[in-house]
Amino acid sequence: MFDFVKPHDGPVVVGLERFETVYAKDQPQYLPLRTLPARNGNSAIARFHFTDAQRKAIAEGADIYLELLHFGGPLAPSSIMVMSEPADTDSFRLWWRAQTSAPYRLDVLDSMGKGK
Repeated sequence: MFDFVKPHDGPVVVGLERFETVYAKDQPQYLPLRTLPARNGNSAIARFHFTDAQRKAIAEGADIYLELLHFGGPLAPSSIMVMSEPADTDSFRLWWRAQTSAPYRLDVLDSMGKGK
């Protein structure tokens, strides 16, 4: 199998949408990429979605490849993460605090879909 992974069709982290930046939203040659600023503004975190076929291939041992566009400049350090934590858990909050010193707060929704 050879297939491109696409950006997630939705927020990077539910509840932090208002902090997102969308790269390439006006560049039709690229897929728009929703990101959250991290590491005090020195990085951007994006979320990707795997199809069922991609998930099956990974479960069966397929590797994930990452192409880093550097346009002839120095290669910036990068990270790939896997997260199944809901955004309102303590472990997510600890990770998020390590990424930014900004006073980001999650928009927590109640059972009626309204912010608290």
